[in-house]
Amino acid sequence: MYACAARHRATIESGALRGASILLVTIDTLRADHVGAYGSTAGLTPVTDRLAGEGIRFADTHAHVPLTLPSHATLLTGNYPTRTGVHDNGTFRLGETATLATVLKGAGYRTGAFVGSFVLDARFGLNRGFDVYDDRMIGSSADLELVQRTADEVLQPALNWIASGQGTSDRFFAWIHLYDPHEPYTPPEPFRSRYAGDPYAGEIAYADRALGSFLDQLRARVDPARIFVIVASDHGESLGEHGERTHGLFAYESTLRVPLVMWAPARLQPGVTPGSVRLVDVAPTILDLVGAAPLGSVDGRSLRRLMSGEADGGDSDSYFEALNANLTRNWAPLRGAIARGLKLVDLPQPELYDLNSDPREQRNLYAQQRERARPLEASLDRIVANAAAPAAAPKVDAEAEARLRALGYVVSSAAKPAASYTAADDPKRLVRLDAALDEAAALWARGEADRAIASLRAIIQERPDLIVAYDRLAFILRATGRAADAARLLDGAARQGHSDRALLRALGTALRDTGELRRSADVLEALVREDESDLQAADALGQTFGRMGRYADAEALFTRVISRSPNASTTWNNLGSLYLSQNREVDATKALTRAVMINPALASAHNGLGVAYARAGQMDQAIAEWRKALELRPNYSDARENLERVKRGTKDTKGRP
Repeated sequence: MYACAARHRATIESGALRGASILLVTIDTLRADHVGAYGSTAGLTPVTDRLAGEGIRFADTHAHVPLTLPSHATLLTGNYPTRTGVHDNGTFRLGETATLATVLKGAGYRTGAFVGSFVLDARFGLNRGFDVYDDRMIGSSADLELVQRTADEVLQPALNWIASGQGTSDRFFAWIHLYDPHEPYTPPEPFRSRYAGDPYAGEIAYADRALGSFLDQLRARVDPARIFVIVASDHGESLGEHGERTHGLFAYESTLRVPLVMWAPARLQPGVTPGSVRLVDVAPTILDLVGAAPLGSVDGRSLRRLMSGEADGGDSDSYFEALNANLTRNWAPLRGAIARGLKLVDLPQPELYDLNSDPREQRNLYAQQRERARPLEASLDRIVANAAAPAAAPKVDAEAEARLRALGYVVSSAAKPAASYTAADDPKRLVRLDAALDEAAALWARGEADRAIASLRAIIQERPDLIVAYDRLAFILRATGRAADAARLLDGAARQGHSDRALLRALGTALRDTGELRRSADVLEALVREDESDLQAADALGQTFGRMGRYADAEALFTRVISRSPNASTTWNNLGSLYLSQNREVDATKALTRAVMINPALASAHNGLGVAYARAGQMDQAIAEWRKALELRPNYSDARENLERVKRGTKDTKGRP
């Protein structure tokens, strides 16, 4: 911890920043101790350090979940995940609740969000209240699921949006999310070479530099005295501490302690705010400072008085959880609480740490000092007892389960919770498997597919019940052209009862790729019927229906996905390809044009657009699109064959996605 004496500052009144525009920047996976303002000497974050020096730095801030979606849901609502109902990435959706964006929009702000990862796609519910929710992901090579974009690709459209409203009296609220420090660590040059031995540090340095360039351009367009800037991280990164390679399994300080800076030097006196604060406090504080209506009854509190150097009498206890391993693998659930420097981790093998004397959490005091843990245990029990129902997919209904069992599959929407957990289920006992999964993902990201496959097969042999290993292995097999192997792997896992929604969704996709369209539809239809909010299953089923000639059904599914996730470029591409198969060239051109507007690097959309132009007799445009597709994906056989056909003077073209 970084102790610092409170110093007197001028009292900050509610509404002190009334009229200011708000810029909230969240830098994903940024450890506090890698920021210069928090003690790092590596020089990675000069921009953030300058903001901290000119603004208010909170010395000790904790996140509540070491995962992107639930942490941002908490940050934007002022509520713990026990009340947002969002506990993991991908399977949860934020419900109809007040957020920072909904309140500020109601107060007359223009609202825009610009996010760097598919994890925060609109389909997961954080888009509520935003006039613009820019979740466009850009990519091409194999047209696989696009998952992230760089800081520069996020910041430029944000700058354009902010600038588009200048010259008016409108205030803006812009949330910018930079994903770069997240694994895989692949910083661009010169950061790749400069930090060759520590690419995580390279990604932090790149994100900070990109933020600095953005702020310089912003100052040229907007009066800095009218802007309130908040910089935070959603969680940190373990980097091997406690045996965890990245984040999401444990909840030690390496992943829970985050930086938090608030900058408005024209109206807030710079300084350091001591004491423990939390990400749930961010939204209430912003609203209090700009004089907007509060969120209502939430877990967070305004830090305004604390920022003035006053004792505010508030409760600084902090709840946290890390439930991914419980939800996906049925390992013991991890929850805990922090109060006055004491930290409880509630597991079958409980942990208690005095963070003031042991900030790296090396000495578990629980067995010797259990009486110190009792107040935290009581607080934790109260929070969990009052938890809201998770905003996740509903359980498998009887009809869906019967359909799947008829196919030989045993499945549920999530891992079935154990009646009780023992030390054998404690993540500390199983961290080696988690590290092996992370290492396989890293091997794949580095292009070492064969080693990644071998590693995942070894994990499955050791733990046949580890469903996530099947899913990741099948993904790599499909991506490397081995769809039949992926289908056999997933089919075998499901028939042995090692399946969940994600695995069955992958099975349905693999069956489609191998031409088993009827079986693919049977699997995917059950998932879509069970939960209409599962947009990935809907898109996959739409593709299967398209190949089966069930065009109206496919179109309805693609339209459903787009209505919930308007920037789903691959779904726009799928819709355009569907129209091409029906000779609806005008509709195809509209859909495919939308796809490449969202994601200019989507090679298959350029190829399909070329086909639509060719059928309309616009050969110059067709050739340009096919050349663009080949530029993006040099081994794209359909685009190459289409150009060859032009040379031969034949009219048949290929427009498959």
